[in-house]
Amino acid sequence: MNDPRTDVGQILVAVDGSPASLEALRHAHRMATLLGDELVAVTAWQPFRRLVLPPPTAHPQEAAEQLLAASVIEAFRGQVTPLVRTMVVEGDPADCLVKLSRDADLLVVGSRGHSGLAGAVLGSVSAHCAAHAHCSVLVVHAPPGAAAAEDAEAAVESPDPAERIVVTY
Repeated sequence: MNDPRTDVGQILVAVDGSPASLEALRHAHRMATLLGDELVAVTAWQPFRRLVLPPPTAHPQEAAEQLLAASVIEAFRGQVTPLVRTMVVEGDPADCLVKLSRDADLLVVGSRGHSGLAGAVLGSVSAHCAAHAHCSVLVVHAPPGAAAAEDAEAAVESPDPAERIVVTY
């Protein structure tokens, strides 16, 4: 929330590397710049609940940190990367964002994160945040055609689940 001593607000943006989250990051940056607010990009991660499969080779926290850094660079490709405070948290993405929204003036989320099975299992983070956040929520759509490109890319991912880590917002 706005600090009365500095009158600087906080815009929190959820980032999972999806086209919608990159667009949300760009939109949140424009708003933070116009308002003079702090921009905080957040990625939440959860370890897989596996019964038989071996653990992934990279630690999920490290993978989430790398994904968040790469997403900030990708979102502003060809531009000077703006000052963005980053935060990686462990837990259910929707619950983490709702908790973090207590200190924010605005929460910005992409309308769509993961597609296919991951999306069905994880549910709609944006819908949960819109219903339960402690601040206003802005849901941003991916640029036209981005979802189709993401679906095509997902179709050629490694079939070995041990090589994948799901990082969600």
